[in-house]
Amino acid sequence: MPDRLVPATLAFSDDGTLVSPAYGDIYHSAAGALAQANYVFVAGNGLPARWQGRRTFTIVETGFGAGGNFLATWAAWRDDPARCERLHFVSVEKHPFTRDDLRRAASHMVAQTTTSADVDALADAWPMLVPGLHRLEFDGGRVVLTLVFGDALAMLPKLAVRADAFYLDGFAPSKNPDLWSVDVFRALARLAGDGATFATYSSSGAVKHALAEASFAYRKVDGFAGKRAMLVGEFAPRWQMRRHEPPRALPVDTRRAIVIGAGLAGCAVVERLAARGWDVTLIERRERIASEASGNPAGVFHPLMTRDDNVASRLTRSGFLHALARWRALERAGHGFGRSTRGMIQLAESADDFERMRTAFDALGVPPDYARLLNVDEARARACRCRSRTAACCFRTAARCGRPSCPPRSARRPVSACES
Repeated sequence: MPDRLVPATLAFSDDGTLVSPAYGDIYHSAAGALAQANYVFVAGNGLPARWQGRRTFTIVETGFGAGGNFLATWAAWRDDPARCERLHFVSVEKHPFTRDDLRRAASHMVAQTTTSADVDALADAWPMLVPGLHRLEFDGGRVVLTLVFGDALAMLPKLAVRADAFYLDGFAPSKNPDLWSVDVFRALARLAGDGATFATYSSSGAVKHALAEASFAYRKVDGFAGKRAMLVGEFAPRWQMRRHEPPRALPVDTRRAIVIGAGLAGCAVVERLAARGWDVTLIERRERIASEASGNPAGVFHPLMTRDDNVASRLTRSGFLHALARWRALERAGHGFGRSTRGMIQLAESADDFERMRTAFDALGVPPDYARLLNVDEARARACRCRSRTAACCFRTAARCGRPSCPPRSARRPVSACES
């Protein structure tokens, strides 16, 4: 069961620096968040040179904060004509800001810079504050931000990603020692690809010890804005054998695929492949798409909630939120889904059933824009045809979905549709 998310509190010091009252520490140097990010993390990991000519480059960060490191990296990627095809930025955050607070915090960090438009894009895409993974896409899907909301030690072992660089940017080790522990660094080492590097503003003895214990070689270099030292280095294991290697990208030069079956799942696969630059042929034996198993007049689209937040609960939550984001993006691009946006009410079958709902709701601590409990009168008022004698759970963004009107197409890649 994940810990309930506790949002970060927005606060500033007298000199305007973003601070955390909970940890008693600053989010960035008073000399500037973006300048610090570019010096410590971008240049500290040998970027942009290291991503040049690559198909994909993956960065894993501990501590997203208000997104300064991500915004600086995104800007550096965009400004580099030799950039990699796709930038994947993975960041773990235990105490994320709410959308409004993130917008204020990030806007304050990037004031009077060309990055301000990126702040709006980030805030507009910011997910609901529920535990787990949230994938955001920018620049036509070429920049992917995977936010991991939860405790780093609990979430890092669940990731399947091959990291090329690490940004170690938690609050100071004296303020937040858990994020600089040997266990966290070993969890990062499990994700390290060949030649993976790291950078951090800290040069404390405890951090150096933890890095060495996790097979990271480090060296001291001059710190940012007069700071005496910071650490950079690389993953340098004493032996190469690992129980589980991090995943590698598919070694294919010509990216072509055939998808058989133009139902909802087939169309979703086509859209994702096309968005990643694949040429896709979609084969369907019927004259219309979504004519068989996906051919029902409508389907109910909502997540599950369980008291123990089991696999089904976590999977449907992630799928629900990701699908919402993708469908909204496709609708903005002109694709129709015929879905309602009025939400859904899940009626309790009995008082005991509602108590199970309440227990799951309280354990997860979800925000009201994800779900809220309704008493009997509220349930009847929301569903005018309902004569329920029990309470209910309302998913505000759940929907009744019709079948898509056409196969989703990428603006950058062709999709062929064939009949068998």
